[in-house]
Formats: sequence, structure tokens, C-alpha cells
Amino acid sequence: MDKDSLYAAPLKTPFKKIAMALSGGGFRAASYSIGVMSYLHQVKYLDEKNLLDNVQFISSASGGSFASMLYVAYIKKGLAFEDVYDKITGFMAGGAGQSLLQNVAAELNDDSRWIEGGKSRNLINAFSRIYDRDLFGEEVFGVYWNDTPGRTIEICINATEFYRGLSFRWQTDGEPFGTWETGKTGNQYIYFDKQFNKDGFETLQRIKLGDIMASSSCFPGGFEPIVYPRDFTYPKMTEEILCGAMTITDYDNKPRQLDTSIGLMDGGVDDNQGLYSAMLADKRKRSKNDADGFDLIMVVDVSSYFMDPYVPPPTVTKGSMRKQNLTQSINDLHKTFNGLQKTLKRTTFISAAVLAIAVLLLIFSNTRPLMNLGYLLLSPSILALVIVAFITGYKAGNPMFSWLSRAFTAKPQEVVAYLKEEAPSVAGFSDKFILSLMKAFEGARFGVLEQMLKARLGSVLSMVMDINLKQTRRLIFDTFYGTFYGKDIWQHRRVFDVIYELSQFNTVGRARSFEDKFWEKVPDAAKTDALKDWLTNTRKLLFDGCQKLNAVAEEARTMGTTLWYDVNDNNSQRMKKVIACGQFTTCAKLLEYTLELEMKMMIDASMPGTIPTIQFTQEDVDVFKNVKAQLERDWEAFKKEPYCMYKPSYR
Repeated sequence: MDKDSLYAAPLKTPFKKIAMALSGGGFRAASYSIGVMSYLHQVKYLDEKNLLDNVQFISSASGGSFASMLYVAYIKKGLAFEDVYDKITGFMAGGAGQSLLQNVAAELNDDSRWIEGGKSRNLINAFSRIYDRDLFGEEVFGVYWNDTPGRTIEICINATEFYRGLSFRWQTDGEPFGTWETGKTGNQYIYFDKQFNKDGFETLQRIKLGDIMASSSCFPGGFEPIVYPRDFTYPKMTEEILCGAMTITDYDNKPRQLDTSIGLMDGGVDDNQGLYSAMLADKRKRSKNDADGFDLIMVVDVSSYFMDPYVPPPTVTKGSMRKQNLTQSINDLHKTFNGLQKTLKRTTFISAAVLAIAVLLLIFSNTRPLMNLGYLLLSPSILALVIVAFITGYKAGNPMFSWLSRAFTAKPQEVVAYLKEEAPSVAGFSDKFILSLMKAFEGARFGVLEQMLKARLGSVLSMVMDINLKQTRRLIFDTFYGTFYGKDIWQHRRVFDVIYELSQFNTVGRARSFEDKFWEKVPDAAKTDALKDWLTNTRKLLFDGCQKLNAVAEEARTMGTTLWYDVNDNNSQRMKKVIACGQFTTCAKLLEYTLELEMKMMIDASMPGTIPTIQFTQEDVDVFKNVKAQLERDWEAFKKEPYCMYKPSYR
């Protein structure tokens, strides 16, 4: 984002044009997001409108995409929010006693569902088929261009592509079919276009929402990438059609029709909140007309800046295997391998001798007992020779025996060459470095090697799933809050609605944030006695009597990331707690936001000669006061009963 093109603009119409950015986080994110939406749906003003109807843009990643995709699809089909709520909560709770995971397992193991040349038979494609059937009703991307009179809403579903390592945005402009812009879906290097296929837009419309949902939510470590075009095929939608609809650019930026496969994974890898997409949309709108920007960008987030402390895995010493080292084990295997060869030779010699005795007895015996002995020795000796012949032949033609034979006799330099050939990730290391590691590991006990392997796997997963996501998150938030470029572009236009806000974990942090926001940043000239009294009452309003909310928010915050609710989750009502947390936290954050605006208007009024950054008409002031009054009533109700607005279903 170009800092020179960023600028702040006065806020003129509160709550009229809202953008939402829904974070990833599995069913925790989906539940929290639908809780936030359900509260916005409850906040009515001027006796006819509600805040959710003023949402004009929704961006999402991973778990947040469940709520965003279903909501916008239902709105575009003329269905009510109550239908959205019932559908998504019913889907997450599971039907007929079956969790989502059980349905996925049944799908994955059903041979009739997987045909040669179709989708790859793997976990992410099993999930995509369940999403397609049970959540979206086989709906396709084209639903987002349906004309809905009186309501314009854009959607941006974030994935990450394995070509340039950038966000891949499944995006619409909220308008009917004829206004689609080239390159709206994808990014600047991979996108859907009419240049190479005049039917490219039609193909884009026919892509299934279940596959798009899978591309946004297949998080690293849990899933394999979903691959375009193969994994987006279905009857009458071939790889050739899908390739023809997409444009890819070379490194010299020359475009061509897609002629390769593109892996897509979780949108949270590049932007776990979907916030950057909302910022870009706001910039695009403001570049055309200053008044077209969003009045409010709500970041709905179930993650945090914080990480659990790194605890190295302990070295386990139980078990005889862990006490051995690599050299001892190789020597033992070598002995076993050589012993097997000696055993085969001995067995062959003994069996041949027994067979010869049996034949001699049968030929030269004149008495029945000796002949019976010959028959008795004949069968086992022949069977033993057959088994030896089979094992010998199998050993000679079996790659494993051949590999073991080479492994036991290979020189260190040959092992290094093999590792570099079979494991490209180590190819960049020098032979000397690898040889030194091999020598160091020869005497290491398996208990120590086990601990080292666990530490490496744990740190790599933490780097990918935690540190990388949080660092990207910080960079985007630093821009959003004005510290990166030194320009506070979105002042008076943002709400950070995070799941941990009211938790017991964040009580000290929340108080410190209040002091910083409502006092420390206030100009000294505006710190009057009247403002101090107002702040005292505001602090009491926001903080007093929150104990019940703190307890529920703590349970919601500590729920792990998962793509299904199991029996224990349902029995402990985890979904209910997260949805309720979304409702009362949204009330708290919107109330805090209105109080910030109120304070800013008080400061502007007390400092003549300054250009006000909030420029409401009287009609806007009436809307503002109407919303603020309802938020205050709801906040007091939530403090008495955190579940006062929770509904298992609307129907």
C-alpha cells in the first residue's frame, strides 16, 4: 500500500457503510463471527434499520469464511439472516449425531465418490465435498453477483497461492454480472480473465463454494493444498475449462493461459484477519470519491498477539530402544541381516540332507517302518526347500532387501549423495556439513534424537502457524493504526473486536488500553474537569459488574482451533459460549467506539479554531445517539446475563 496515496478523511455518516474483516480460527472463528453478526442484526436504529444491513464489504480467511460466505450467499438469494444463523449453527453442531469429522471420514472412505481423473482422494477434498453438500447446498460462486435491490455487498474470501506466495482473493464487486472487472478474483500474477477465454467469467461463476471454502481453510500441517484446476473439477467442469479461464504471468509479467497446477492453502498464511483486503477496498473506494470510503471497519478476531512460552520437549529415557544409539542399532540390524542369510544357508543344507535321507530310505528300504520314516521326512524337507527358494528369490527381487544390502555397505559419501537426491531440502548444505552431522549422530542415543526431532517439528510448526501469522498480523495492524507509515488514516473508523477483550486474561490490558485511549492521547488543553468527570462515569460504565462476562469470555478464548465440534464440545456448550462472547464483546466494543467519538466531539467543541474530524449533520447526530442509547441498554443487560441474546435457533 503506497503511503503517499493514504490520507485521512472526516467522518460524516456513522454506521452507514460498514466493512468487516473476519479472522481465521476454525469453528471458534465461525462461531464468534456469527455471534458478532447476530448482535449487529439486533442493533436497530430509527425503528427500522439494523447495523448488519449496513455492511457493504466482508473479507475473511479460514474459519471466518464459513460465516462470510454463507451470509452473503443467503443475502444474494433474498433469504433472512435468521436462516443464515440456523444453517451455520446447525452445521457446526452436526446432524443426526454425526460430527463433521465423522461425515468427512465416511466421504473419504466411500469408493464410489472418487473417480479416476477427478478430485484427488485426500482430506481437504473430502471436507470440500461436505461443505458443498451440507453447508452450501451445491451453490456456486455466481450467486454473489445476484442482483439484490436496495442492498450492495462485496465479498472477499482469502486464500494463499503456491506460485508467488501471495494472497489469492476470491472477490466480487457486489454488482450484477455485467460489471465484472478483469483480475478481480486472484491477484496481479494469477487471475481470471477474458483475454484467453471469452467464457472465463462464466467458468468463474460455476466454481463451487465448497471448493472455495476449502481453499480458504486448509491450514498448513492439518491439510494438504487444494490444487487448481484438478480439485475444482466436477461433472461438466473439466480441467481444460478451468485452465482456460485463468491467466498466469511469467516472471517477465507476460500473461498466458494457465498451463500448470496452482496449490491453494489457508488465507491466514498471508492475512489471518482478512484486514488488508478491507483496507485495499477502502482505498479503492476513496480513490474515486472521498465520501465513498467506509465509515467503520470492524476487525473480528479470535487470535491474539500473544504466544504460549516455548517449552522444550523433555528427553525420555524409558525403554531399551531409547538407550541405544544409532551405531549400536545399525550394528544390530547388520547382525540380524547377516544372521538371516546364515540361517537360510543352514536351512538349505539341513533340508537338502533330510531330503536325501528320505529318498534313500524310500528307494532302498525293504521294511515298512523305514519306508514310513522316509515318507515322514520327505514332506517337511521339500516344504522347507520351497520356502527357502521363495525367500531367496523374494530377497533378490525385493527393493527393500536390495536397499538394506546397499545401506549396510554404503560409504558415507554415498549416503550424503542419496540424502541430497531424495530430500531436496538438504541439498543446499555442503557435503562436509552433512558428514559432520552424521558422525555426530552416530553415538547419540535414540532418546536424545527423539527429543531433537520433537523440538524441530514443534518449532517449525510454531514458526509457520504462530510466529509467521503474528508477524504478518503486526505489520498489517501497524499500517491500520498509523504507526507503520506514521499516518493515522483510519482514525474514528475502526473497531477491534477480539475474542479475548473481556476475558480474565485481559483485565489488566483492557484497563491500560482504556487509560491510553481515553486519557493519555487527549491534548493537555482539553483535559478539563468536565472531561475528567465524564471519564469517571465512562470507566464505571465499561468496567463495573463484568465478572460474569469475564468468565464466559475466558472459556471462549481458551477454546482450541478446530474444524469440528465433538461430543464433549457440544456437552460443554462451547459453541454457545463463543457465540455469546461474540455478541456481548461486540456490544462492548461498539459502545467503547461511540464513547470515543463522543469524547472527540467534546474535545473539538472545547478547542475552537481546529478543523473537526467528525462532521455529523443533525440527522447523523440523531442516528449516533439512537445507536449509543441502545448499546448502553444492551450492555447493562449483558452484564446481568451474558446469554441474554443467545438463541439455539430462530426457527
